[in-house]
Amino acid sequence: MRRWSKWFGLSMGGLLVIAGIAETVRLVATGDGGFGFWFGSLVVGGVLVIMGTVLLPRHPVAGFVLSSLGALAGILPTMWTIVVPLLLITLVVVNGMQVATRHARP
Repeated sequence: MRRWSKWFGLSMGGLLVIAGIAETVRLVATGDGGFGFWFGSLVVGGVLVIMGTVLLPRHPVAGFVLSSLGALAGILPTMWTIVVPLLLITLVVVNGMQVATRHARP
């Protein structure tokens, strides 16, 4: 389960970063506004998900908080896809279960 969640978290974080870069390129090319929102929510959210996923094995609480914040940041701009927000919510739940089982051990 840990290996699966690690790759899942890295994939979701990478997806957010790639979507943020693509959206930023589109904004620069078209001159549309909203750079702070799109870059901040997608790229920064993706980086937070990746950082949290990497930290999760050694610092479970900090990793969970970072990946959850990144997932929450990425949910709003990807809401139209329906699938990506559900996958991000799944990531938060799986990471939360891992943290809970680690802290439940004697």
